[in-house]
Amino acid sequence: MKLCSPEGRAFPTKTLKVADRPRSLEGLRIGLLDNTKPPVDKIMQHLEQRLRERIPGAQPFYISKKIMNQPAGPEVMEMLRQKADVVINGLAD
Repeated sequence: MKLCSPEGRAFPTKTLKVADRPRSLEGLRIGLLDNTKPPVDKIMQHLEQRLRERIPGAQPFYISKKIMNQPAGPEVMEMLRQKADVVINGLAD
């Protein structure tokens, strides 16, 4: 039997910094991350369409995690790092 602590691990606040928000999404590459819970796929597809219609030069792209109850895998995180200026994470149940 393996026992797990519900406490988690604390990180020193000096190592974490909140990213500055862009003033506009115009011309940015926008990653739309789906956590694979219904109906987030439909929400993200609608959001992608609306971003293209309303924000000049916005470049949204859609990507999904493989397993809903686990963090996004390294390949998903790497793609977001390389191809997105900002990320919108969709959560649903």
